Amino acid sequence: MPRMSQNTPACRQGRPPARVRRALTIVLLLASCWSAAARPALADSSIGFGLHSWRTVDDLRSEGFGDLSRSGESYLVSYLYSPGALLKFELDGEYFPKGFGGSAHYAISPQAFVLVGGFVYGGLGIGTIYSRDFANDFSSPYYTARVGINFHLLPRLTLDVNGNYIFHAFNELRGANTGTATLGAIARIGL
Repeated sequence: MPRMSQNTPACRQGRPPARVRRALTIVLLLASCWSAAARPALADSSIGFGLHSWRTVDDLRSEGFGDLSRSGESYLVSYLYSPGALLKFELDGEYFPKGFGGSAHYAISPQAFVLVGGFVYGGLGIGTIYSRDFANDFSSPYYTARVGINFHLLPRLTLDVNGNYIFHAFNELRGANTGTATLGAIARIGL
C-alpha cells in the first residue's frame, strides 16, 4: 500500500491512514473484551467511606511526647475486592486531621488488608503514615489486626463495623499493652 502524503484526499479530509484505523479497531475490540470480562469482578467490589475512633493503649505523654494526641478520630476511603466467597482484599486511605503515630500535624495513612470471612471476618493489614513530622515524610510500617461484622442493609449497601489493634512488631500481640486500639465503621456501596 503506498504511503499517504499530506496532499492525499484522505489526509486532507481528516481521515487517518488505513494502518491507524486497523490499529484503533483492534484496540477498541480488546478494550470491549476486557470490559466484558471484568464485569463479574466488579460485582464483587465495593467502595466505602468511614470513620475511626482511636486511642493509644500506652501513655505516650509519660515518655516525653506531651504534644501528641492519645485519642482522636480519622476519616477513610476504602476499596474492597472479594475474589471468592470468604477471601477479601482491602485498600484504605485514612486521614488524621490532628496527627497520628508520632505526628503532631495532619497525617495520611495508606493501608492494605487481607481478610477472611463473611458476616464475621478477621485479618491482618500493613500500612505507613505520611506526615511532615517524619524523616523522609513516612513512618516505619505498622501492622493491624482486625475483627469485624458486615451488616447488609440494602442489596448494594453494607455497614462494616470493625475493631482494630495497630502495632509495630508481631511480638506486641501477646500483651496488647502498646499500640493503638480503634473502633471503626465503614459504609460500603457495591460496584
